[in-house]
Amino acid sequence: MSFIKSLDKLILPNDIIINLSKIYFSKGRQNYHESIIKSDINVIINQTIEKDIFYFTKIIGFKISENRLKILSNKNIIPKNKQEKTVLNLKKTFKNIFMNYKSFEFTTNEYQSIHKVVFHDLGKVGFKKSINGRSKRLILDETFEQVSRLYENDKYEKLLLSILTFIDVYNIKAFSEYNEFSSLLLLQLFLMKLGFKNFHYTSIFEYIYFNINDYRIAIAASTFNYEEGISQPLYIIRFFLKALTKTSLEMEQIVRNHDFDKGLNKSYSIENTIYKLSQVFTKEDIRKKHPYVSDSTINRTLNRLKDKKIIRPLGKGRSARWIKIKSPEKFQINEQLTLEDLF
Repeated sequence: MSFIKSLDKLILPNDIIINLSKIYFSKGRQNYHESIIKSDINVIINQTIEKDIFYFTKIIGFKISENRLKILSNKNIIPKNKQEKTVLNLKKTFKNIFMNYKSFEFTTNEYQSIHKVVFHDLGKVGFKKSINGRSKRLILDETFEQVSRLYENDKYEKLLLSILTFIDVYNIKAFSEYNEFSSLLLLQLFLMKLGFKNFHYTSIFEYIYFNINDYRIAIAASTFNYEEGISQPLYIIRFFLKALTKTSLEMEQIVRNHDFDKGLNKSYSIENTIYKLSQVFTKEDIRKKHPYVSDSTINRTLNRLKDKKIIRPLGKGRSARWIKIKSPEKFQINEQLTLEDLF
């Protein structure tokens, strides 16, 4: 049973309504965020695309080393196998999504084109036949037509409508393979088209990857006995509302750090962030706080603190960790208020 066909029966608990109000409050501050970030927004988006590629392939389960993934994400190189070809397809797709999400139309053709571009090197990308004889393409056509009408009529809350469309498309399983991952790309498009710019600053797929167990539980609840009409959509709604809430806070902090950095040498601003991180940290932890700062600046700061015997490395590569070998109490820290200090 389609969730979007039974929207009138959906009863929203108080926690979902409260989270929606918080999310839209944050969304209303996005113009202010852009006025602070200004010309650095393209740097942030490019780094977000790199993260999208990295974590999307992790969710699929590709066996590609982190260093190789980074090279594939940043440079035009010849792929060695089908998985690497798919990474390059993803890079093209994510760039297209970020550039053209406003013009995306809710049609089967557009959705199918995304699926074909990304997965044509891995296997079959055609439509699957329905068990009851109905064309999967026809079912998808009807779904997108109904979604388009609902969006135009402004009858239902569009964020919830987007999440329910995602789970309906997921359950239709229109293609022979990789339906889950194409439906996730579709959801990213929906959210960006609705004006949620959280995922310009942070990666939706990074959030899913680090909360994969919660995601799997929510998916299972939303698909169990779907055809019989007794599956539960509230789990998946809560999951993605939590994703938007968390990434809204991260976006706020990125903007605050950017504003704070204007009056500081960037290297010393990164140093200040390192002092506030946990005892063991990664370069990725720094990038989350300063996505607009170049790798060379981060590496220069890490090496400077290593030479001072303040930190030392644990391992190598993208996931290499660093450990602080001096007590933070001995540091002279330039304090900046965090979001937690405000509440």
